[in-house]
Amino acid sequence: MLLIALIPLVIIAVRDTIQTQQALTKGAEISLKAGATQTANSLDNFIQNTLSTVSSEAQLADFITYLTVSPTVRTGTVIQARTLDLLENLSKKDSTNIISYALVDTNGNVILDNASDILRNESTEPYFLPVQFSDNPVVSYVTYEEDKTTSITFASAVKNINGGYIGVLRVKYRSAVLQDVITKSIGPSTDTLVLLLDQLSIRLADSQNPELIQKSIVPLNPVDFSIAVNNHRLLNTSPEEQATNYTDFELALDNAVNQPFFQADITPNINGDDTIAVAFLQTQPWVIAYSRPTTIFLADVQRQIRTNIIFVLGTSIVVALIAALIANSLTNPIIALSKVANSISQGDYNARANVKNTDEIGVLALAFNSMTDQLQSILVGLEQRIDERTADLKKSTLELETIAEVARDITIIRDLSTLLNVSANLIRERFNYYHVGIYLIDDAGEFVYLRAASGMSAQEMLDQNYKLKIGQEGLTGNVVRTCRAYIAQDVGKDAVRFQNPFLPQTHSEIALPLRSRNITIGILDIQTDIESAFEERSTNILQLLADQLAAAIENAQLTQQVEGTFTELNTAYRLQTQSVWQSALNNRENSAYEYNGMQMQSVPQNLPINLLKQLEAGKAIVTQTNTSDVKKTLLVPITVRNQIIGVIGLEQEDPNRTWTEEEMAVAEAAANRAGLTLENAPA
Repeated sequence: MLLIALIPLVIIAVRDTIQTQQALTKGAEISLKAGATQTANSLDNFIQNTLSTVSSEAQLADFITYLTVSPTVRTGTVIQARTLDLLENLSKKDSTNIISYALVDTNGNVILDNASDILRNESTEPYFLPVQFSDNPVVSYVTYEEDKTTSITFASAVKNINGGYIGVLRVKYRSAVLQDVITKSIGPSTDTLVLLLDQLSIRLADSQNPELIQKSIVPLNPVDFSIAVNNHRLLNTSPEEQATNYTDFELALDNAVNQPFFQADITPNINGDDTIAVAFLQTQPWVIAYSRPTTIFLADVQRQIRTNIIFVLGTSIVVALIAALIANSLTNPIIALSKVANSISQGDYNARANVKNTDEIGVLALAFNSMTDQLQSILVGLEQRIDERTADLKKSTLELETIAEVARDITIIRDLSTLLNVSANLIRERFNYYHVGIYLIDDAGEFVYLRAASGMSAQEMLDQNYKLKIGQEGLTGNVVRTCRAYIAQDVGKDAVRFQNPFLPQTHSEIALPLRSRNITIGILDIQTDIESAFEERSTNILQLLADQLAAAIENAQLTQQVEGTFTELNTAYRLQTQSVWQSALNNRENSAYEYNGMQMQSVPQNLPINLLKQLEAGKAIVTQTNTSDVKKTLLVPITVRNQIIGVIGLEQEDPNRTWTEEEMAVAEAAANRAGLTLENAPA
């Protein structure tokens, strides 16, 4: 009896435990991989955006001018003061993390630094040689400074108007900026450990143990350690002092390309392995290790095992006591019961003991039947729960995969309008929703305006510039005020939801905040024509999508701001150049001269307007005079900072001869040199 009662329970308990453990492990893998990928994307975005910014800043005219003029001309002049002021202003965009902005000449000498008057030679710095031989900006590895603080350097070549290399714009950040990016990426989680490791497995950032930063996972071998010390990536002490000793983690990292999800011990002073997912950065040969303690994921399994053990032990004790008390007097009835038990053990869960008496044997038979009913009920209930849990896991996996696909599609879009429209359409199509709307908060913080929508009446709402007042109208306005997602399972009974006349078929709705750096910038509004379509699990999953969308919106807005700033700078430079040269020309009696082979003489300024229009493109043109002796004239514009300041005209007597491309190229080069000479000439 004891064996018959326990064997099915043990088998079911073991099977349920294994399935639960597998499901929880799979969920942990998906969650950790998503977190690792998101953190890697955040770091890639930071590095790429910084490189793009430095590349744009390196082409500023003040830097080009300062590096072009001789040291005697620029020292102590307005040019130097203006350039130094520009470096200072650029460093203030992130005063917490930026150490300094500096201009470096072609020999590696720092000729201007906003943070220090002591100028030094940086030709041995890790950024200097790569930036000379690259058309793109570069970023160095993390190195120690003389005061034993660590930094990371971004640099871009400065080129003159002819594209020649004349120096370097160098920006030095505190390496703590990497820690800041990781901290913002993982949010307020207390059980998540995120490591940023370089190619030597040296910690560049550690979300929970910042004291371990700049320590390797295991002590480096002598060759690697010597290279790291020479490159200022480690201090000149023993390898053991600058390392931890996680051998299993190091071995797993070596195989991370093939196995990016594994378990290893990486948490100091805490027993037990951590579950780890690895993601690789695109911009640097660095690795993100995203982990949580394994016991957290398997806590439900441990509770289930303890419950099963208690249940099995309790059942064993009860059955053993009953059998021991009545064994001698219940031989025949027990034989009958054993036959029933045998039938049940063979899979006939409908078998029941025949109760003929009301004495102890009858009570035992009833108890046995009752136990069989409970067992059958437990089996049915377990199977139902397993089926429900499996269905939930499949649904969650599908939703997470869909969110990952949508996030991947929208992160590559940089135009804000395109991003919003594509995101609304993708979310509605992939999840088959009735209506999806994306609202953004206005500058005054008073209304949320519908900026993109997909579904019924979407275009009509956009045409009417649909908006809601924050804190007063509908779920959308209420979510902005509370900064938390809100679900209306039955919109007809929900007191908060505003009845939208454009969407009459809505039965349930969820509004999720679009959060950027803990600030709500808008709302993702999703509506369905099905009642009770959203669960608590749906809220958490969709919030992940909303956070991805908010990050993409912030990146698009930053891109537009950078492009707008660059356009404004170019416009300002053009206007300044035009004003300066117009003032110079107004002070001269004659501004046009001709050399006829013998002498130089002034000529009237009678160049036609239509020719000036053609020269605005910055390219040479060929025209023909209307005299009896036909002459072909080559007109070459003289430009400074993309502004035409003059024209060189070259004539040839032979009417049958045409200007060759080589001759035109020589003339354009001469015009460029003339423009540079005029720009640098004394007033």
